[in-house]
Amino acid sequence: MTNRRVSGIWASGDGRNALELFMDGRFEECWEGELTFAGHYEMEGESLRLYEDGGGQLVGRLTEGRLSLGPVPSRRETVRPRRSPSIEGQRPLY
Repeated sequence: MTNRRVSGIWASGDGRNALELFMDGRFEECWEGELTFAGHYEMEGESLRLYEDGGGQLVGRLTEGRLSLGPVPSRRETVRPRRSPSIEGQRPLY
């Protein structure tokens, strides 16, 4: 995997939340001017993954200067859809 490095500050529309990415692969997230999270990031192409020092993770995309972030999809969302049981109702298994 080839990690890209970027530098910049992205802020929410109301300016209350800001995320700063540094060229050394670190990031800081501030809420209303207070540092709330810090950690490192990995970026390949437009895909971005943030690893908070406290253990949390976020995923996102950086496309044409616009940043979008969200939680890491749960395992349930990434595996194939659940099938219906092959046995309907309760039946003895012997």
